[in-house]
Amino acid sequence: MRLRILDKYLLREFAWPLMYSFDAFLLLFIVHDLLENLGDFLRQRAEIGMILRYYLVMLPEPLVFILPLTVLLGVLFCLSMLGRHNELLAMRTSGISVWRLGLPFFVVGLMASAVSFGLGDKFAPQSRERALALQRQMSGLPAKEKLRNFFFSNQQEYRDWYAREFAPEENVMDNVAFYLRDRDGKPLMDVFARRAVWTAERWQFEDVRIVHPPAPDAFVATTNFPFITETPKRLLLESKHHQEMTTTELRRFARALRNAGRASQQPRYLVEMHGRYAMPLTCLVVVVLGVPLGMQVSRRGPMMGVGMALVLVVTFFIVMRLSLQFGYSGRLPPVVAAWLPNVIFGAVGAALFWRAR
Repeated sequence: MRLRILDKYLLREFAWPLMYSFDAFLLLFIVHDLLENLGDFLRQRAEIGMILRYYLVMLPEPLVFILPLTVLLGVLFCLSMLGRHNELLAMRTSGISVWRLGLPFFVVGLMASAVSFGLGDKFAPQSRERALALQRQMSGLPAKEKLRNFFFSNQQEYRDWYAREFAPEENVMDNVAFYLRDRDGKPLMDVFARRAVWTAERWQFEDVRIVHPPAPDAFVATTNFPFITETPKRLLLESKHHQEMTTTELRRFARALRNAGRASQQPRYLVEMHGRYAMPLTCLVVVVLGVPLGMQVSRRGPMMGVGMALVLVVTFFIVMRLSLQFGYSGRLPPVVAAWLPNVIFGAVGAALFWRAR
């Protein structure tokens, strides 16, 4: 019964700094972004409701980074306050181990990891795209920007697409061309069309010229090609930034690049995919690191905990940025690049835990 009361007490003392830290980081992000975009909002005469909707839409992406910072600062601040009032000393003197003392913080870290994974996998990839769509609507433009000089190479089926303009909302292409070749790269057929429309689960081409040497050029008003299987969604995926893809899309796209003989382009997508699993667990890593450090700085007051948190945050993100860049360039395997920061800081935290036991 005594330990159950202890857990409730620690969670209650942890809840306030956790909430304050989350509010502070969230407010800092919103204020920073608002100052950057305030001129655009005023010029577009955006309504308050539209601005609020814009920030609700874009929040999942920064929340993935805010959650581990919140947990780390909350742990350090909570333990600093407990140490300042000699409560930690009383708990340790009564025989409570560091591992048992840190259990409530680990539970919160695990919950934060689950929330972070859900946000990063389901909501964050689309948040940037949706926020940009809202910005375009505020400017009176279509929600999705038309893609100009669009190019897609289907290496598996030996054909390339080109469109002067691709409108994803209408599934329409203007001034389209696709080129068929054999396995050795020899041209087989070129098709040029004024327009292509996706309808009835196929591409309908208008004002078509078919070049198939040695036969003379053929001109057709409207036609379709059954062997053309690329859907608008698949074509659009090629133009997506890797951070805008879901984990499933990243895995499929990386596999398609490998099958198409474009393995040199895989690392960026594989690093991002593994990072979707590594980043949420940072919430647990910061607990492993924060609990022993919080006990060490507890007698120096909460401001020491805040300063320690800032140093750790800056160091962690420097290591993470360097590791990701090495992964993107192929100098580190994607798995290593994504997990290296967690491994380093987790090992340091485990060593500190061992010494504090």
